[in-house]
Amino acid sequence: MRSGSRRVAAVLFGATGVLAAACLAACGGKSPSSPSSPSAPADPGVTLPSLESMMADKTIGSAAAPITMIEYSSLSCSHCADFHSQTLPQIRSNYIDPGQVRLIYRDYPLDDGVTLAASMVARCSGDRFFTVIDLLYRSQAAWSRSSNAASALKSAVAQSGMTGAEVDACLARTDLRLAILAMKAEGESTFGVTGTPTFIINTSRKVIGAYPYATFASVFQDLLK
Repeated sequence: MRSGSRRVAAVLFGATGVLAAACLAACGGKSPSSPSSPSAPADPGVTLPSLESMMADKTIGSAAAPITMIEYSSLSCSHCADFHSQTLPQIRSNYIDPGQVRLIYRDYPLDDGVTLAASMVARCSGDRFFTVIDLLYRSQAAWSRSSNAASALKSAVAQSGMTGAEVDACLARTDLRLAILAMKAEGESTFGVTGTPTFIINTSRKVIGAYPYATFASVFQDLLK
């Protein structure tokens, strides 16, 4: 995708390239980076989840669901925030909770500064992951523009019970940083992801952009036939 956000008008169905017209935005390109190093030395007394646990698929819904939707998302992308606040609750109520759709969330940070730092903090939160990304999406305007990334992220996730010491320890994890960047690279090489949000549905269908609920419902209904 081009640098910055752009209007996207495509829902791609597998290799057929069938086009469904719409006019919704997605985020893409590379945003300005900000330092993501901790504001203080990491507390050696803080215990974080293992790297394997932090990088395991973060999912909502039954593993037995007939439809799996992989979401590649950036925590600094305003259109990703729109999807999580406006569309996902409807998908969850009508398809995820009834056991028809399983969502897998994967990181695609649009910069290697504050956005990557936010992804790291979410991954470090353990079983609070979806609570933390919800807080980060809702407070996006505040932390994504801050000149002090660590301090802003601490404020953003405090409601989840995550401490400042945990955030500092998290941001000091070079292995986690590299693992998230590897996840982003895998999305590019495997599914051709270039911007956010991008959704891979049952590996054969790609939806690019923050489409309204009706678009996703139509794809789900087609797959459930």
